[in-house]
Amino acid sequence: MYIGVDYYPEQWPKERWKTDLELMKELGINVVRIGEFSWSLLEPEEGSYDFRLLDEAVSFIASYGMKVVLGTPTATPPAWLVQKYPEVLPVQEDGQTIGFGARRHYTVNSRVFRRMSRHIVEAMARRYGSLEAVIGWQTDNEYGHEKSDRSYGPRDQKAFQDWLKEKYGSLDDLNRRWGTVFWSQIYTDWAQIPVPRKVFQEHNPSLLLDFDRFCADAYTSYNKMQTDALRARIDKRQFITHNFVYTGLAQDQNAIAEDLDFISFDNYPVWGGLAEPIHPAAIARQHDLCRATKQGKGYWVMEELSGAQGWSQIGYLPRPGHLKLWTYQAISRGAEAIVYFRWRAARFGTEQFCHGILDHDGKPRRKFEEVRGVIQSLEPFADDFLEAVFPKEIGFYHDPENEWAWNIQPQSDNFSYPQEVLRFYEPAHALQMQTDIFREKEDLTDYKVLIVPVYFLAKKEMNEKFKQFAEAGGTIIFSYRTGVKDADNVVTDQTLPGELAELCGIEVHEYDSLRGERKGSVRGVRGALGGTGGNTEVWCDFIEPISAEVLAVYEDTWFDGKAAVTKNQYGKGTVYYVGSGLNRDMLLRLYKEAFTEAGLSLQMENTAVETVRRASGDVDYLSVMNHSTETAEHVELPAGSWKNASEKENEHVFKGLITLPPLTSIVLQKPKIT
Repeated sequence: MYIGVDYYPEQWPKERWKTDLELMKELGINVVRIGEFSWSLLEPEEGSYDFRLLDEAVSFIASYGMKVVLGTPTATPPAWLVQKYPEVLPVQEDGQTIGFGARRHYTVNSRVFRRMSRHIVEAMARRYGSLEAVIGWQTDNEYGHEKSDRSYGPRDQKAFQDWLKEKYGSLDDLNRRWGTVFWSQIYTDWAQIPVPRKVFQEHNPSLLLDFDRFCADAYTSYNKMQTDALRARIDKRQFITHNFVYTGLAQDQNAIAEDLDFISFDNYPVWGGLAEPIHPAAIARQHDLCRATKQGKGYWVMEELSGAQGWSQIGYLPRPGHLKLWTYQAISRGAEAIVYFRWRAARFGTEQFCHGILDHDGKPRRKFEEVRGVIQSLEPFADDFLEAVFPKEIGFYHDPENEWAWNIQPQSDNFSYPQEVLRFYEPAHALQMQTDIFREKEDLTDYKVLIVPVYFLAKKEMNEKFKQFAEAGGTIIFSYRTGVKDADNVVTDQTLPGELAELCGIEVHEYDSLRGERKGSVRGVRGALGGTGGNTEVWCDFIEPISAEVLAVYEDTWFDGKAAVTKNQYGKGTVYYVGSGLNRDMLLRLYKEAFTEAGLSLQMENTAVETVRRASGDVDYLSVMNHSTETAEHVELPAGSWKNASEKENEHVFKGLITLPPLTSIVLQKPKIT
């Protein structure tokens, strides 16, 4: 297993390199990522390359027996390039051009920038493509991050118009599908179609969704340009990856991943300005997204937080145990390599307060020793563990286009796509169920339950797969605002939930957006919800049951008694519809009923504890992690005698109820029962 660090040799005196590499060697580091922000050093003027510093760094790292991952440096176009070719700069929604001075100051729709990017990538590939020490490449860095995913300049507009012409073929088709008859927006020339800069009200939602698709495709083709340039010049043994972020950007990570050997991820459970780390379930879901980006293939964490992070604001200081816990959480959910960001905190530049394994003084202390302990704990079992497979229990739906549609029209000031997705993901996480993220391409056959939150932008292919899944005996849990739009971001002309009405056994005739401080009240009347009640948030679909039974109703004024939660039998399967932002207690009860009836074995319920089950050959693995910083948590282990996978002698046996101190993580193993 590769355990590494992100290192910036260009930021430190060469006489310090020896100390750094000796300390890395002492830790057990075996891979180092370098080069992703070094364009101005490698090409100080157009067409003139200087690889001397990078040559020295690669050679020096290799002399300590470590491998190198090289980043293509295109995330930081140099000042000379911007001065000579200002047309590469991106343009904001308000028409303001982004200037030089930070990073990601480019639009991928600039032909000049693509040409310049290809030249530096080709030059690097020729130089290092057969070097033994270099095992792989990372293209660019965090595509689209920091709001660089969308650009609204003249080059973007021309590229957008060409993209639309290719997609629709005729203006008649575009006008029909977008509904441009509304507000006299009919286009008679492709050149009339704008990029969605600021207007007095809001742009056509169909134009906005297509613009996001265009931006995503532009990055996919830009990445393909880089991967093509690399593959033509590097050894087949060298891999190509990219380090994604998953934050609602106009990016289709799955499409980009088709041109990569595997994907990578930058894992920051806490960042500048955050007083506490994000919820453990939110981190877990991001790892699930990574695993799904290339249909279940393992991934690298190319940046794993190792210290307090921030630029102008510094976030929460990770406590003793956090580094191990977040590392174990990553590898338990599919990561095959961990690269800690960063080796040492920078003394200058924007990221001065992004602390690393070493702080500004370069002296090894607590974090250094914690990483040493993590690496030592992984040695006895990591290689076999990486081959272990996940049980297929619950599929959790995510499509970036659905998220884009919600960002275009959130419909309530209380709606946040990440928060609402977490509302429906977290109870399954608390019940220790195994989740996989899926989209249209995945085979759903082996899952017992599908959770499909806020399925606003409904697609015909996916709708059919849902019907087939339920008909064959599967269980589906839908939420409010299901089936509202079609793939063109146009509202259905069928009674809601549109094409899924028969599947859900309901109709939705009216609904209410719960804005500001408004909340609804819900009372359970049947099944696991019987006798329960509480507030509900964000939205209320007032459900008219057709064939579905009512599990909960609203309690308020004129809609008192209207159905809020329903359950329908469809074929051999069961379909739930949750018509509102149900409170956690009621949702948890509903999940317990749905999972049990679907034939899943309920695990312990604990918000602070996370468990992940995997199996390899004749060995069962169980990762157990206590995310609480204050409380020891009790965990009931599955039947059998478990041993600590980190202990070479495996002397300590764990059975039944165990207690995990705060911020403790452990991987247990036992022979598989056949």
